[in-house]
Amino acid sequence: MAQDVFSYDNNVKTDGQVASSDFARISVGTGARNSLVQSMDVRYQQQIEEITQVGDTQIYWLPGRPQGRIGVQSLVGSNGFFSDWKTPCGKINIASVRVQGGRCGFNGSGLLTFEGAVVEGLNAQMSAGRQTIAQGADIRVASMRAS
Repeated sequence: MAQDVFSYDNNVKTDGQVASSDFARISVGTGARNSLVQSMDVRYQQQIEEITQVGDTQIYWLPGRPQGRIGVQSLVGSNGFFSDWKTPCGKINIASVRVQGGRCGFNGSGLLTFEGAVVEGLNAQMSAGRQTIAQGADIRVASMRAS
């Protein structure tokens, strides 16, 4: 058997796949599916404080309040810049990401729901190498639920 040209033999798994973004749905705001979304980055975390005592090596962890951020980038559509983000006072009631089963063996599904969301910032990207113009939003969230 011939050896790989880089001397590394990959173990190819052909009986399934991981979740694909082809089968994801992203909803921000009124619940309608947002169009032309190119990327989404979700981060949800809590601040952890380390507590120790003089003369003792034991560590205590004090968790803080959780909070998160969502970054969304989409191509500018027919409604123009930031049309999806025009809400009174910048408030978004609910944002969600849903992954559904697809083809080639992945049958799982999942849903992330974010509440207490508010728009923190808007951005736009233009590049000489691409002919598309993208818009984006950074959203702060107060809670995340996974199911």
